[in-house]
Parts: sequence; C-alpha cells; structure tokens
Amino acid sequence: MGQRSNEAQGEFATEHVADVFNLVVENEIEDWYDAINERTGTKHECKSTRRELSNGRPGRFRLWEDQIASLEASDRTATAWVTFVLLDQGGDVVAVQRRKPTTVRKIVEKRGGWNRAGHDQRSGRQHKLPWPEVVDE
Repeated sequence: MGQRSNEAQGEFATEHVADVFNLVVENEIEDWYDAINERTGTKHECKSTRRELSNGRPGRFRLWEDQIASLEASDRTATAWVTFVLLDQGGDVVAVQRRKPTTVRKIVEKRGGWNRAGHDQRSGRQHKLPWPEVVDE
C-alpha cells in the first residue's frame, strides 16, 4: 500500500475504526468527533499516526484541547472515546487503542499541557502525543 496523505490516512483510520466498532462515520457533520454508535450514542474521535515519521522519530497523534473538552462533556451524558490507530510504514493498521477523554487529558497534562498551534490553520491549543504514550503494541 502506498503512502497516504495525512487527510487520506485519517479517513482510512476512521473507516477502520467504524468497521471494528460498528460505527457510522460522521466526520462531515461534526468537527469534534468522527464516528458514532447510533444505538448507544457513543462518540469516537479517531487519531492516526505511523509508527515512525520520515525523520526517524516516533509518530505522534495531534490532539486538540477543544475536541477533548467536547468529548469529556459528551462522556458525562453518554459515552465517548478517543480511538488511536497506529499504522506501519506501509499504511497498514498495527494497533487500535481506545482511551477515555479524561484519561487523554490527564496524559497531556502530565506531559506539560496544551500548546498553541502556530503552523496550522485551525485555532486553539494542541498537543502532539507520541504513540507509545497511548498505544500498547
């Protein structure tokens, strides 16, 4: 499988998660989650990265503070997950790991917190989380 753009990689990962957990993809409807279990209302925000970046460093998941806050609020009334998808260099799925939004926020806080996103069009604060912090291979 050839290299995918970041957008195509994210779409591939979301479709994979939807298949695994029997979800409906809604990433064109909402910007703070990608898919939902229509029966239970459980929301999933899917994040993907490759095991290793082109510079040889571990891949990182880009998290947005506002997304995690929205997922935490949803988790109080239904359920929500941040679902991490680790890909190999060929773009195949290596591992899928779900974490509760509160757990993800605590990991980010332990690692120094949220930062301004200076190079991205999206406003708000982000954190780039190395995959070994949340995925058990």
